[in-house]
Amino acid sequence: MPKDHSFYGIPFPADFLIGADGVIRAKYFLPDYQTRVASSKILLDQFDVAGAKSAWIEADDLRVTITPTTDHSVAGQEIGVMVNLSLAPGWHIYGQPLPSNYTATSIEFDSDLVVQQSFEYPTPEKVTFEMLGETLPVYHGDFRAKGTVLIRSGLKPGEYQLKGKLKFQECSTEVCKIPQTAVFELPMRIEAMTPAAPK
Repeated sequence: MPKDHSFYGIPFPADFLIGADGVIRAKYFLPDYQTRVASSKILLDQFDVAGAKSAWIEADDLRVTITPTTDHSVAGQEIGVMVNLSLAPGWHIYGQPLPSNYTATSIEFDSDLVVQQSFEYPTPEKVTFEMLGETLPVYHGDFRAKGTVLIRSGLKPGEYQLKGKLKFQECSTEVCKIPQTAVFELPMRIEAMTPAAPK
């Protein structure tokens, strides 16, 4: 910014992951100076490390663990989430894109703590179901999804619950169960921002 601009001197943070050979392996840029990427989110992206307490969901033939990269944050920080899903043999759940009469697998955090979120799922397998006359995107066996959530700005320091919902529909080649929604919550401590260094 030019010196006469009102935003002159305001930093826009970036993180670089540099290998031992000096080559930049990853870069993280965020849209404004108030938002920060947690180092634990970078560990999830690059090394599949997520070390906070997990939420466990067991629903019929589906087992799910949802693990954020940290159990503490400051308001306005971006953290990662790792989701491991495991289906019993013979069962599948759906990916995207999907006709409206089926329920795709999705995870959504409540907006009281989270202002923005996104998840990356593996590419589903396209399977033709001859009895239905349809080819649909499905997941079966064990697979993993990764996500990012942006903690809401302006939250006061204290203990909170990071709440969310998992939506899915279990099917086999012979039967489809009704769509299900499983709720979960994880402890999250919002910490005070570090005060600015004295001038």
